[in-house]
Amino acid sequence: MPFEKLEGCEPFILNDSWVSPLNFIEEVRSKMNLPEQVIIHDVTLRDGEQMAGVVFTEDEKVFIAQELDKIGVPMIEVGFPAVSGEDQRVFKRLSKMNLKAKKIALARIMDEDVKLAAECGADGLFYETSINPYFVKYVLGLDSKEFIDRIIKGAKLAKELGLFVEFCGWDTFRINNLEWIKTVYTELLKNVEVDQIGISDTFGQAHPFTVNFLVRKMKEWFPSIPLSIHVHNDYGLATATALMAIASGAEAVETSFNCLGERTGNASTEEVIAGIEMILGIKTNVDCQELYRVSKMIQEVSKMHVAPNKPIVGDRIFDSESGIVIDANEKINRATEIKYAMYPYNPENFGRWLKYVGGKKSGRAFVKQYLDKRGLKANEAQVDEILVRIKKIGTVLKSALSDEDIDRIVELVLG
Repeated sequence: MPFEKLEGCEPFILNDSWVSPLNFIEEVRSKMNLPEQVIIHDVTLRDGEQMAGVVFTEDEKVFIAQELDKIGVPMIEVGFPAVSGEDQRVFKRLSKMNLKAKKIALARIMDEDVKLAAECGADGLFYETSINPYFVKYVLGLDSKEFIDRIIKGAKLAKELGLFVEFCGWDTFRINNLEWIKTVYTELLKNVEVDQIGISDTFGQAHPFTVNFLVRKMKEWFPSIPLSIHVHNDYGLATATALMAIASGAEAVETSFNCLGERTGNASTEEVIAGIEMILGIKTNVDCQELYRVSKMIQEVSKMHVAPNKPIVGDRIFDSESGIVIDANEKINRATEIKYAMYPYNPENFGRWLKYVGGKKSGRAFVKQYLDKRGLKANEAQVDEILVRIKKIGTVLKSALSDEDIDRIVELVLG
């Protein structure tokens, strides 16, 4: 059937999905400062492992790093060599495997951390410290000059050793002094040509507009160096704030599969990639069709399983029971050939598939579609009887029925 357009209301199709056209109108896009490309810096193996109770063995880290590399993740934060002999061995093993991705090590502002990362075969550093003045004074015991001097000293050493260096001053968003933030980065960049700088909403407290504000300030102060954003999910804002940071000019984002990480976790790799591609319209060069597979693998290895309704990778997000949804999807599909009109994205884009299921909320459209799929005919009274039985059993079970359950009902009604 030819595409039937309703004049003035044409669907906005991106990657075979009907997405919001308002994301792409000039009035909205003009408020954005989008980078040409976005670097995905996956921290599953380091920050993800910091989640209480999560442990990756040496072999598991090597395997997961290889899988992340295969799907096109360009930066992989493998671990923290200074505190783990296993992490040291992982870096050494990966350094012999010719991965395309940069192998990143966490390093504190300590020369020993920097040297060890280089000795292990890391390609670069996530060179980090809190820049919150309370941390500087009461945890590190340094005054402002000593603190900045130490940052500069370690960054210089890292560059001399040939490492890629991102300096991230974490806990950036709880600092009530913009001049202090500006001073730390200004002094570093005056003395060392680091490759990237980063800011972090370490406790997930910043509203997306707040992230927009600070990212734009950083790009105003330091326009010639790439900026990365690192956010946590304590208020459920991580994906939103990550996407806001990118829309505000950040060129890189640190993420973790399945939202693994300290407390509520980091911004979710799979959610952020989907948002960059489908909401911002920027290619990440990561194979989106592999996100579900890799997510499932990491769930098994980490023993941390996501909710069935987790965006992108939840097992039930493409199971539809609602009669209204199924009826509308089928009718629009017949009229326009848009297969997934009632879904936010084409499941096939993420290696998934759509499944209609029967239960308490089912409607006649589900029954007719189910019968048609099996090549069966039924009159209207029989359709209604099948539906009544499906609803009754679904209410008792408090779940969707299996195909075997529905087949038995159909056999009983049709004879």
